[in-house]
Amino acid sequence: MTHEILQVLWYMVVGASVIFYVMLDGFDLGVGSIHYFARTDHDRRIFLNSIGPFWDGNEVWLIVIGGSLFVGFPDVYAVSFSGFYNILMILLAGIIARVCGIEFRSKYESKKWKALWDTVFCLSSLAMTFGIGVILGNLVQGVPIDGNREMNLPFWSLFTPYTVGIGILSIGLFAMHGNNFLLMKTEGELQNQLRKLAPYFILAFSFLLIAMTLWTWYSHPYMVERYFVYPFLFLVPVMFFTLLGLMTKALQNFKYGLAFIYSMLSIAFLFSLFAIGTFPNVMISSLNKELYSLTVFNASASLTTLKVACTIAVIGVPLVLAYGFCLYYIFHGKTKLHDHSY
Repeated sequence: MTHEILQVLWYMVVGASVIFYVMLDGFDLGVGSIHYFARTDHDRRIFLNSIGPFWDGNEVWLIVIGGSLFVGFPDVYAVSFSGFYNILMILLAGIIARVCGIEFRSKYESKKWKALWDTVFCLSSLAMTFGIGVILGNLVQGVPIDGNREMNLPFWSLFTPYTVGIGILSIGLFAMHGNNFLLMKTEGELQNQLRKLAPYFILAFSFLLIAMTLWTWYSHPYMVERYFVYPFLFLVPVMFFTLLGLMTKALQNFKYGLAFIYSMLSIAFLFSLFAIGTFPNVMISSLNKELYSLTVFNASASLTTLKVACTIAVIGVPLVLAYGFCLYYIFHGKTKLHDHSY
């Protein structure tokens, strides 16, 4: 294979890893974000135990993303992890706080104790979801990468009206996705309560999506240019909206497992829209897009490195997928509380 083909293939590996992370960790972050919609201690324990077997396995994809960037796009890894250092540390703190919220909540029988860790779990989930959206928004609008491939971005400069909007959109997306997961895992009165909430989550996400899409078209028109050059790419947004409609229809027909699958697939197509709009850029420079942006072709590792990396990926990625399949198969079905539950 030529170097260019391997560069594109590795970009697809990174992109697929991001999509798998958002699809999988997205639902348990969503469950955390809507944790306070559970009214009783029993219901909140159901929320926690519904994601209990999965949340740590889902975060394996974070390691895959970081590792694949380090191997395949070392300059992108260096610039992003240094330039986004502060917000990445906050996201890391959020991961730790979520773990504490999950693990510590039921260790002591006290209303104040449980209320404390409920708050930690919910706020850390919201902070992580919002932070992921802010980073994504900055990648769309561009970051100050200079000719030395260094990025000096003060922490508060990360938060512009556009990036904050993308952060709020992320909360809406994950809340909807997490609610779909809970509908699949719950039953009885709790499931009925979540079913009543589902239309509100869908409407909120749809409103935010339309608003941020129009904002993106207006302020960052390059995100849609490729669709007019290659009209067949319009199949991607068509598929996204079709899946969103199918998800809504499945919810109306009480087919919650199918609705969750449609929800995951719609996320895959939504993030494909981002990849199509930015390609071949991985990190866009706001100082000089043409000269300083890090692309698939100017920021990749050597041909030899990519050959070795692709060989490892062919072996490793299926193993991660097989592990995930086994996990979800073993713990499928409704969530039940027992003596060892959170």
